[in-house]
Amino acid sequence: MTGWGWFEDLAVTDETADDHWRHCFASRAGQKVLADLDRSITRTALGPQSTDRAIWMREGQRALVLQIARLAQDRDGDFVKTIIGEQ
Repeated sequence: MTGWGWFEDLAVTDETADDHWRHCFASRAGQKVLADLDRSITRTALGPQSTDRAIWMREGQRALVLQIARLAQDRDGDFVKTIIGEQ
């Protein structure tokens, strides 16, 4: 045993287990939240004087926004295209 076996219990086996993400962000308010996050985090750049800490913080924020968008997308990917800048 490698100590990683507990991950197996966390595996999602139901196809609809992540529908709560889609339901949450499919509303008009949810779409506005994703659009605001996209505009304020993924579409802005830090200045050249930014510290390493600020850059890493921004990358973490960016990764979180993209993860939320991925989880909120339809099975065919259409939802995220309409929200995250691919209109």
